[in-house]
Amino acid sequence: MYFETVKAALDACLPGICRHYGIGQQDALAYVREHLRTMSNAWFSGEQPNIVYSDPLCRFAYLFCHVAVNANLCEYAIRCSRDLAEFIAAKMRDTQELLVCAFGGGPGTELLALCKHLQKTRPNGPLARLSFSLLDRVPEWSESWNALEAEINGTLRAAGIPVAQWPFSISKTFVPFDMTQVGNFANMPHLFQQDLYVMNYVLSEILGDHAGFQQVITTAVRSSPSGSKFLIIDRDQDSVRDDAVHLLRAAGLNVSDVYQTSRNMDGDEQSSVLEAYSRQIQRQPRVQWGSDGRRGAFWIVGTKP
Repeated sequence: MYFETVKAALDACLPGICRHYGIGQQDALAYVREHLRTMSNAWFSGEQPNIVYSDPLCRFAYLFCHVAVNANLCEYAIRCSRDLAEFIAAKMRDTQELLVCAFGGGPGTELLALCKHLQKTRPNGPLARLSFSLLDRVPEWSESWNALEAEINGTLRAAGIPVAQWPFSISKTFVPFDMTQVGNFANMPHLFQQDLYVMNYVLSEILGDHAGFQQVITTAVRSSPSGSKFLIIDRDQDSVRDDAVHLLRAAGLNVSDVYQTSRNMDGDEQSSVLEAYSRQIQRQPRVQWGSDGRRGAFWIVGTKP
């Protein structure tokens, strides 16, 4: 599902990007290759990454290379966290709705992860609502969210399943939100009345203002209902892991163990779906977290008492 959905989103985005820049597909994908090289260097520089997600070709590069594997990692964390998986199932069963806040929601990783998880765990419905509040400093990511959402809905329709038996419907609100400039938001508590909060590769990109981000999370905890869950997923670095534990504990949450993982994507996901793009970009999309001697990923769950 992940690579097929990503391919459909890429196919939908590329013609418009080429028109925007007045270039052909071959030139556009050459720029994508350069963006991927720049991203990799920035992430492992030891300094705060400065990645131009406002550039549609940069967003295209991220969507091509990283979204499928990060979505699979997010889904893996959910299904391996028994308490979290049971919490999601109970919400969809009892209230027919799951309210999700995606910090740094970016290209739609959490959307893909939760959609596949729900398709696996409740394939015959009944219909429930998956409601996202997306907080990200790059509002242009809404383009990829719209493309991914359209493909997910199209796949459900193509399966011939009556709408009443769909596992979920999707609603979303995109809020431009710089998590290092919290003073710009006077009504943060209104944003934070959700069931599940997901921070997927957010901490490792916020190196300069942990105090500000702590304020955001503490506000979210105060505003959220008892039992709400906070899921952090990130690269398995000592400093990032320690920051995650401190962040959740300082906000007053009950914190789970830290779970570390290094593995390939699930066997039902085949990156060959993107082969036409891979040949032109001269790079394969990522299919594992933790490779080439690098450490993998971790996740941790905080629960509001």
